[in-house]
Amino acid sequence: MQPRKSTHIRRKEIVQAALAVIAEKGVHGLTIAEIAGRAGMSDANIYRHFRGKQEILTAVGDFIGEAVMGRAARIAAGKKKALARLDTIFRSHVALIAANPGLPRFIFSEELQVGDRQLAVNVAGRMAQYIETMSAIVAQGCRAGEFRPDLAPRETAVTLLGMIQFTALRWSITHEAFALEAETARLWENFRRLLLAPADTTRPKQTR
Repeated sequence: MQPRKSTHIRRKEIVQAALAVIAEKGVHGLTIAEIAGRAGMSDANIYRHFRGKQEILTAVGDFIGEAVMGRAARIAAGKKKALARLDTIFRSHVALIAANPGLPRFIFSEELQVGDRQLAVNVAGRMAQYIETMSAIVAQGCRAGEFRPDLAPRETAVTLLGMIQFTALRWSITHEAFALEAETARLWENFRRLLLAPADTTRPKQTR
């Protein structure tokens, strides 16, 4: 007889099942029955851990917040150079989307646009924290001479997030018609060159 799973594990499984359903059918196709079937549980078991669909959607938003924004904050607190930290945050965000196609379908869903207002506020708050985290890294890079000194930190951070989100949207609406990580790797390489401070051309070249 297998040991009984904890409530924490069950809730995580339900959230992952919900994301899988959203990936296939969108938020509008998310039902307790669909989640239960995907998670290998009964409807009654779902209701032991969540009061209903809206509470599950809130948990999905919390999962995204921790997986993306929470991880970004931990990376930002590290000792690596600014560019290396932005690179890690960018790639980990893209990898999460690639592993969870339901994520962009949730973020761009009508439920967030005109549905549950509190859910939208929560997700928007997480995004604002994310932007502030990346803004701080950009500012540090500028002060250290690693990035161009004329960069606007917040606008640079918003541009970076927009690059991820727009590419994820294209990937989602084309039903994953292109390799997300390969596409974003090319975009990151171009963005990286725009960030870096130009080489000092005023120094005389050393001669042998």
